[in-house]
Amino acid sequence: MSSHLGFILNVTYVAEPGSGRAVVHLYGKLRDGRAFLVRDRRPRPYFFLESSACETARSMGASLEAAGRRTLQGEPVHRVLLRRPQDAPELRARLHDAGVRTFEADVRFPYRYLIDRGIRGALLIEGQPRPLESWAGTAADTVVFDEPELRPAQWTPALSTLSLDIETDPEAQRLLSVALWGCGAREVLLWCPDSRAHAACPAAATPCASEAELLATLNRRIRELDPDVVTGWNIIDFDVPVLIRRAEAAGVPLEWGRAPGALRQRGSGGRRFSDSIFIPGRVVLDGIRLLRAVFVRLERYSLEVAAQEILGEGKTLGGGGAGHPERIMHAFSDDTERFVEYNLTDARLVLDILEKLELVPFTVERSNLTGMPPDRVGSSIAAFDYLYLSRLGPRGVVAPTVGAELDAAAAGSPMQGGHVLQSRTGLHDNVLLFDFKSLYPSIIRTFQIDPLGLVREGTAAGDDAGDTIEAPNGARFRRQRAILGTLLDDLFASREQARQAGNAVASQAIKILMNSFYGVLGTSACRFFDPRLANAITSFGKHFLLWAKAWIEARGFQVLYGDTDSLFVAGAAAQDGPRLAAELNAELGAYVAATWRLPSHLEMEFETLFERLFLPAVRGGGRGATKRYVGLAQGKLHFTGMEVVRRDWTALAHEVQRELYRRLFAGEPVEAYLRQVIGEVSAGRRDSHLVYHKTLRKDAREYRALPPHVVAARKRDAASPADGEPATSAQRDVIDYVITVEGPEPVAGRTQPLDYEHYIERQIRPVAEPVLAALHRDFGEVRRNERQLELF
Repeated sequence: MSSHLGFILNVTYVAEPGSGRAVVHLYGKLRDGRAFLVRDRRPRPYFFLESSACETARSMGASLEAAGRRTLQGEPVHRVLLRRPQDAPELRARLHDAGVRTFEADVRFPYRYLIDRGIRGALLIEGQPRPLESWAGTAADTVVFDEPELRPAQWTPALSTLSLDIETDPEAQRLLSVALWGCGAREVLLWCPDSRAHAACPAAATPCASEAELLATLNRRIRELDPDVVTGWNIIDFDVPVLIRRAEAAGVPLEWGRAPGALRQRGSGGRRFSDSIFIPGRVVLDGIRLLRAVFVRLERYSLEVAAQEILGEGKTLGGGGAGHPERIMHAFSDDTERFVEYNLTDARLVLDILEKLELVPFTVERSNLTGMPPDRVGSSIAAFDYLYLSRLGPRGVVAPTVGAELDAAAAGSPMQGGHVLQSRTGLHDNVLLFDFKSLYPSIIRTFQIDPLGLVREGTAAGDDAGDTIEAPNGARFRRQRAILGTLLDDLFASREQARQAGNAVASQAIKILMNSFYGVLGTSACRFFDPRLANAITSFGKHFLLWAKAWIEARGFQVLYGDTDSLFVAGAAAQDGPRLAAELNAELGAYVAATWRLPSHLEMEFETLFERLFLPAVRGGGRGATKRYVGLAQGKLHFTGMEVVRRDWTALAHEVQRELYRRLFAGEPVEAYLRQVIGEVSAGRRDSHLVYHKTLRKDAREYRALPPHVVAARKRDAASPADGEPATSAQRDVIDYVITVEGPEPVAGRTQPLDYEHYIERQIRPVAEPVLAALHRDFGEVRRNERQLELF
């Protein structure tokens, strides 16, 4: 028996022919470069139920065995053994209908397999590999392990990545080409109609006489290039679904994998978007989803915008808009070389973005941290589930099935958010910003906030709680090291090691994971959801925000504003910042030790000095707005919560707001500028800046309420229906529309004049009024002066 280090790319199970027995399949990559498939038919699906309901379960034909585990409330449970994973939902539903509580009855079978073994991403395979049974069409060097022994391991592989981009006719009813970039490929598979000589195809293109030939060539090339990752821009919701439809029409199965089996789209039934695409032995990662996973904010997530913002270059035929499909079709028909260059550039841009931002290594790091396969690392609830269940089982405790009823104490607790202080509105000079470093994770670590550690009154777990830690919301927790506290101790240490080693990718992955814990505990989709847990965290956050405010004010400084984990302080110089933070942390540690008899992991940092800070009032009132401010630090404007950082405001509003605050902070006049902009809008010289961009969350026909973007989408779809079908997800992802004198209209195909008064009142006025108020000016007065000037 030999040992082999590997990394898991995807996880599934198949039904064994004949017996129907579930066989776990783990696909991945070995350190020696070979692909692997682990097959294990030994594990049996199971879940848990309360032991008091054994007779009811047996009357339903359930097979039971003693589990030696208990619930979070301390009640004993039995294990329910199943023949097939697909038997679980029906039996679970029957038990719930009979009033029987189940536990972990929704954990998917292959993930249960990994959770029970504590495997996260990397693993050590102890067994004898042999070549995978031959099948028509694979060139991959895949080895198979049957019933090996698996152990957790540490390894961060470098995954090879292939970028794919398709071009179609405007209705996505004809596949024109597929570009491949990466793994040594820089090529386009091009559909060449009979009327076009193959010799006319550019050197980078492989001519295909039919869609069927193109798809068969695509199958062969992907298997020859043998990528670990297949990527693209909106590939999961557009490119692959179109390829699936065209492959079905052509009778050519999409076989891209390292083992037998066609590509499958998962989680798309009745939904607009898919969860993922399954390819045996490879993983599909969508460029848009990867970008959002690292919280890169863009005005819109088109490839053109992302490439211009991140790479400084864009698409060769422009970035969409009116006439773009026609430009593509013209190039396809009359300028093949330009068409091929366009398709190939799109594929290259995606890979360039991923490489510049290190998004594939970031995904691998998250997989190693959470245990989720690379295409599921973005699911914070599933990642938390995996991590917590992996540690809960060894403690002999089981978790509720998602959706289980809360106990009375939990059900009566409303959710509470982070605490926000009333702001002192207006323009301020020399303001220090202090932040609690990783406040919520630090609170969890310090006070042992944890589902297992929560004292539940009146249960076996709460009768002998002993000395406890009480949160300001009244929730109590045991003092012994809980699961989350231990996990966060490890993550904080790992992040510090990553930072010292200069591994920014690993550091960012750990930060995102830690910061997700509070949000997960506060959502009902999590099996550990309990308002007492989330409220314990936020109540401690409020307590320490107010404590820090009082401490700072006792030293003669003024707190202008505070929000959740940050304080804005006036009256101190920049050099005072580090000293104040150090003194506060020392006294805070002593306060936590004296009050709760615990070591403090709370730490306040001096973040920055704002040379000038503007805190606006709420519209139509005098009190300070929350989560909204503009600051000037080292010559750069910082906007939080303002219109300029929101995608649903026009480019005009963004530009005007930036310029107004630049002028306000520089002491320059603003009224003449406003009159100029209003005049340009009224004269039609700013039309290109008046477009709204809004995302549709579902098909436009499914909306009952009709906000402007839905009205525009319906007009667009009515003007250019695609064979009676709704627009593709790629087309309807973001609606570009304007407001005309007859209401909202899509940009492409607008028929009515723009309503300039709407833009002046709804886009310029809201961003101008806070600045004018600070200068004791009025927007109406500016408009009156502008109209008077028009008379001369």
